[in-house]
Amino acid sequence: MLKLFVNVDGWVRDNPGEAAIGVVLTDEHGNVIDELSQRIGRAPKNMAKYKAFIEGARRAMAYAPEEAVFLTDDHMLANQLNGVTHPREPHLQRLTQVARSLLEQFPKWRGNLVEHDGNRAAQQLAVKAFRDHARQQREHTQLRRQLEGLLRDLSTDELRRVLNYVRTLHPAGADQ
Repeated sequence: MLKLFVNVDGWVRDNPGEAAIGVVLTDEHGNVIDELSQRIGRAPKNMAKYKAFIEGARRAMAYAPEEAVFLTDDHMLANQLNGVTHPREPHLQRLTQVARSLLEQFPKWRGNLVEHDGNRAAQQLAVKAFRDHARQQREHTQLRRQLEGLLRDLSTDELRRVLNYVRTLHPAGADQ
């Protein structure tokens, strides 16, 4: 692959708070070839942005582009990756080292600052990770309620059979 564009963004509810990342990889013709929408746990905003970049760089390496162009709407991240400024916080210093070591593996790379609208696809993927998690939680709650309703009317012997069957599905819970 000749050139790969990697849009990255981190999103945080409250700061620090629950965080997610979004990554979009496109080829030189604008075709989306890979994307990532993932929750990463609690983190401050700047750490989420770095983690999005690191995941984007790791995914980009799999395509072995001759040139990787990383796009972010975060001034701090762009400046630190390009060596214009340096982070003071130890956790960001460590993440900068990880990011720089990944960048060294590309034959040619650039880190570009883009307007917020130019990074919307990556931002939407980060936000999508929250929506997907909330949907999964609702589905889990609904299924649990349905199961509790069904189990309520079973005899002790029937409950034992159900428990034994569940243990075959989930061996890690067999000790409980």
